[in-house]
Amino acid sequence: MVDAVSETLKRLNLEGRVRQGEVWRVWPGVVGAQIALHAQPHGIWQGRLVVHVTDSVWLHHLSMMRHRLLTALNEVLGGPPLHELILRVGELPTLPAQPAGQPAADATLPPLHPALLDKIETLLAPLQDAPFREALRRLLVRAAHAKPSDADSPR
Repeated sequence: MVDAVSETLKRLNLEGRVRQGEVWRVWPGVVGAQIALHAQPHGIWQGRLVVHVTDSVWLHHLSMMRHRLLTALNEVLGGPPLHELILRVGELPTLPAQPAGQPAADATLPPLHPALLDKIETLLAPLQDAPFREALRRLLVRAAHAKPSDADSPR
C-alpha cells in the first residue's frame, strides 16, 4: 500500500510538495520552542516558505537567521524542497497552552525533582523528531512517577 502511494506521488510529480508539507510537523523541533511561540509557517508557494511572526522585533531577529533556518529545515526534510524563507508580521495559529519542549503538566501527579527533570531533558536533547521527543518525555516522566521512592531524589 505504501509503495502504491509512493509510486502515485512520483507519477504525479507530487513528492516534493508532500516533503514541503512536512514543514508544519518539524517546525517546532527545528527552530525551538521559543521561536515557535513567535513564528509559524503560513504557506508554501513555489519552494518559498512564508512564515508569520508576531511582531517586527521577531521579524528582524529571524531575518538575521534566515539562511540557517532554511538550511536546517531542508536538512530535516531530507532534501532542498525550500529555497527561500519569507518573513511577514501576521496572525499565528492558536498554539497549545503548553509550549513544545516543556513537560506536559498532569494535575494528578506531583512535580518531579528539578535535577531529575534536567536529566530527562538531557537524555532527550539529541532527538530531532519533535512528536517522538514529546511522547518519550511524557513516558519518562510517568515512569519516574511510577517509582515514588526514586522520584523524590535525583538520579
